[in-house]
Amino acid sequence: MDVLAPSTVPRKGWFLVRWWALALAGATVLGLLSWLQMRTEIPPNLRTDYRIAAVLSWLLWVPVLAVLGRPVRRLISVGARPAVLVGALLAGFLGVMVYINAGQALVSRFAGPPTVRKMPVGRVFLRNFKGIVGPGINYLAIVGILGTIELRRRLRQEALSAAQMEAELARAELDQMRVQLHPQLLEDTLRTTAEFVRSGASTQAVQLLARLSDVLRLTLATLGQERVALGQELEFLQAYLALQQIRAPGRLRSRVDIPAEALTAEVPSLALFQLAELPASPWEGALELTAAVADGRLRIRLHQLATAHPGVEVTEAADRLVRLRQRLEHLYQGDHVLQVRHENAGLLCTLDVPLVHLASAELFPSAGLRAAAR
Repeated sequence: MDVLAPSTVPRKGWFLVRWWALALAGATVLGLLSWLQMRTEIPPNLRTDYRIAAVLSWLLWVPVLAVLGRPVRRLISVGARPAVLVGALLAGFLGVMVYINAGQALVSRFAGPPTVRKMPVGRVFLRNFKGIVGPGINYLAIVGILGTIELRRRLRQEALSAAQMEAELARAELDQMRVQLHPQLLEDTLRTTAEFVRSGASTQAVQLLARLSDVLRLTLATLGQERVALGQELEFLQAYLALQQIRAPGRLRSRVDIPAEALTAEVPSLALFQLAELPASPWEGALELTAAVADGRLRIRLHQLATAHPGVEVTEAADRLVRLRQRLEHLYQGDHVLQVRHENAGLLCTLDVPLVHLASAELFPSAGLRAAAR
């Protein structure tokens, strides 16, 4: 708090200075323009007085702009009813008319037409009340401008709040997906480990627990992250594939072919895992994963072979992709392509996203990632 206070006050002060300078400059320009319009009709010896009167008459509106700002913001922020708005507008207009007419009456004492200078101040004040059209237009214009500015500010705040809530919801759903992954995985892995121990396959039991440790470590490392390096995502997927291969040797074959320049590219967290889980019987058959970088895009291709009912699986996969599509839309605002279709007796998933390299990719070790066929 002590650090922010010194920088916040000067920033607000400079904003007010710029605002007042802009308002004064605008009023001066409008006053000069109104004087120029009637300049040809004014005798040369009175033009200076008329010019001063015209400029001062517009400068009187600058305090009105400042005073009306807070009430307008207040009425919009509380969502005032129409009757309250109309009453506030009329009351404000009456107050502004009194102020403007009184100010113009005082200005007429030393500037403006000579005949008006000789009139009593009270008479000039009442005389100015007859011309309410011009001040009324100015008043409504000021209220409209202030209201538009406040509405735009509130809309930006609401859009920002909605985006923040959407991002928090996406992260919460992602973390929930990670948490839901653990119970069943732990149960199946520990059951398989116990079977290995009972059968004397201690080496497989140790390997299985090591791969489980890798999966849990990588899961915890990405908690709260919507995007991760492709290298880290591949490390998680390969750790999970290795775990499944130890549990059921020979049931799953995988091949990964990823160029080195793609390992630092950003991808949605757990996107590859979700795509790999799309088939009705995941982690069986053959899985081929490739990636390519071209024209500022990252294209990922995941092909799973030996599906039993391709047509049904494509439909079911599309249904299960709803959350992933929502996440992609949130992250890329439509600048992405996700396709799932049947091809060559298998399920083909393609993901195309903008190529953005992760600046801190070294934080995500991907040693051991290599194209391999099992």
